[in-house]
Amino acid sequence: MESKYYVLGKKDNQMVSSYFDKYYLLLVSYLEALLEKWVLVQEISNLLKKENRDFILSPDQSSIIHVLHKEIIQWKKEYLWEYKTYEQQLKKEINLFLNGKWDELVMNTGKCIHGTNIKLTIVDNNPYNQRDAHPEHQATGGVIWYWKKKEEDWILIYGKSFELLKTIDEWMYAELNQIIKKIVPLWTALWLHNSASYKECVGHLYMWYTIDAALPEINNLEAIIHESSHNKLNLILQFDPIVLNDKTEKYYSAIRPDARHIHGIFLGYHAFAPTMYIVMKAYLNGYLWENQQWFEKIVLYYIKTKFLQKMIKKYALLTDLWKEISEEIDSVIREMDTLIKKLNPSPEILKRAKERQQEHFNEVNTKYPYLEY
Repeated sequence: MESKYYVLGKKDNQMVSSYFDKYYLLLVSYLEALLEKWVLVQEISNLLKKENRDFILSPDQSSIIHVLHKEIIQWKKEYLWEYKTYEQQLKKEINLFLNGKWDELVMNTGKCIHGTNIKLTIVDNNPYNQRDAHPEHQATGGVIWYWKKKEEDWILIYGKSFELLKTIDEWMYAELNQIIKKIVPLWTALWLHNSASYKECVGHLYMWYTIDAALPEINNLEAIIHESSHNKLNLILQFDPIVLNDKTEKYYSAIRPDARHIHGIFLGYHAFAPTMYIVMKAYLNGYLWENQQWFEKIVLYYIKTKFLQKMIKKYALLTDLWKEISEEIDSVIREMDTLIKKLNPSPEILKRAKERQQEHFNEVNTKYPYLEY
C-alpha cells in the first residue's frame, strides 16, 4: 500500500494540504451561517470579500469561529456573556485584519522558534483552552505563562528540540512547519511534561517545560510529535469519524489511568507509534547519551503501543478511511519492531517493562472492572 503519510511526516504533504483546503471551506460555511443569524454582519461580510485564507485558518480565529458556530447555530442558545466575549474578540481581529494592522493580530504575536515558522507565545485566543482544559491541566486551569523559566529559555529549549527533530527526521520536521502555528507555554514542572491540543484549534500546541530533566529537549520532542499527531487527526476529524463503535463501550488503554472509548484508544495508538518511533531513532543515533531512564521508557512504551494495536485489532469498527490509517500505523510499528531489535534490551529490562505494564492493567481494571480488554 502506498503511504499517504497519515502517521509519519512528509515535506509538502498533499494529504494535509487537501484537508486544509476542505477545512477552510468548512470555516467559511460557519461564518456564512453566523452571518445569517446576524452575528458580526458588517465585519464578516467585509472579511468574506477579501483574500482571507491564512487569517481564517489561523487557530486564533478558527477556534472562535468554532465556538460561536457551536453555541449559536448548533445549540441555538441565547447569547450569554461569554459568547459575547468571543464575538468581540473575533470582531477585533477581523477589523485589525481589514485595516492592514497585521503586526497587531493575535495570530502574529510571539517569537519564531529558530529554524521554524512556529511562534512561541503566551498570547492566545483559543477559547477551548479555558473551557475544556485537559484533565492533567486542571491544576493550572489552562493559565498561559512562562512560570519558572523566562521567555528566552522557552525559545532556546524548543529551538533545540526542533533542531534535533530536523536531524532525526527531516520530513517530520518539514510537516510540522506545515501544520503547527504556535507553541503556547502552560507550566513548568519537575520530571513531568504534560501537553494538550484541541480538535477545534488545529495548529496550536499547549506545552510544559520539564525544568529538571537531564534532556529537556527530548521531553519536548516527545510531546511535540505526540500533539502534532493529534493535530493531524483533528484536521481529518472535522470531516470523517474514526470508529463506528457504540460510544457507551469502555475499553482498557495501556496509556491512560481511566476507562476509554475505542475512539480514545485510536487517538493514543496514532500518536504513540510515531512518537516512540522518533524517540527510538534519537536513541539509536546517540542523542540520548545512553540515558538508562529513557532507554527503559522506550522499551515500556514500545510494549504499550503494541497493546494499543492489539485493542484496535480486536475491538475497533473502523471506517474505510480509518482502516487505511490503521494500516499505516501498523507499518510504523513494524519499523519499531526493527528498531527494538537494534536497541536489544536485556531480559531484565524487558521483564521490568512487562511487569510495569501488568501493574498498570491491574490498577485500571480494579477501578473499572467492566472494561473490555
